[in-house]
Amino acid sequence: MDLRILPLQTVLFPGMRLPLHIFEDRYRRMVRECLEEDAPFGVVLIKSGAEVGAGATPHNIGTAARILQAEYLDDGRMNIFTIGQHRFRIVTLNTTEPYLRGEVQLLDQQRAPVTDAIANARGLFEDYLKTYLALGNQWTRGVQLPDDAGEAADYIAARLDVPLQMKQDLLEELSPDARLGREVELIREELPDMRLRLAALLRQKTSGFGVMN
Repeated sequence: MDLRILPLQTVLFPGMRLPLHIFEDRYRRMVRECLEEDAPFGVVLIKSGAEVGAGATPHNIGTAARILQAEYLDDGRMNIFTIGQHRFRIVTLNTTEPYLRGEVQLLDQQRAPVTDAIANARGLFEDYLKTYLALGNQWTRGVQLPDDAGEAADYIAARLDVPLQMKQDLLEELSPDARLGREVELIREELPDMRLRLAALLRQKTSGFGVMN
């Protein structure tokens, strides 16, 4: 499968929505071609180099993104809204175009029903997400994880506040149960510190209030 490639400082997971601001000429052309052909493009984490300017070297595994909506600005720039679809592995890269193209192989995962791994992850992730949001003065009523293990693992991975390389490692792990297990480990490592930071934040907020007699 031939796929246009967009190297970014982000990791896209299947099912994750990703808004992008397109301003470089080469990527304007790429997006226009994708829209004309109703074709996806590949989002891949940059391994070396930068998003803007000279060419960047991407990791080998990324996610195909489908454009859901495009907004054209007066000066030619674009805002696009995309959603991740399928993992892929880059087999060969083509650098003859202004942007990268790649011959890619789609990576399949086995669909799986509700498992103990999902049950173990659900409660921990809900606690993690509520704590993470509370640190930013936000909140949520609850978390509804997909029943499919792969989709649940991707849902969690997309929302973990961890370094990009850790997210890339999760993207490259094709076993849903193994991915969920690693995510549970990461949450258990991060949650105690997050709770301490939240407690300190709440103390700071309440320390300025006195009791009126």
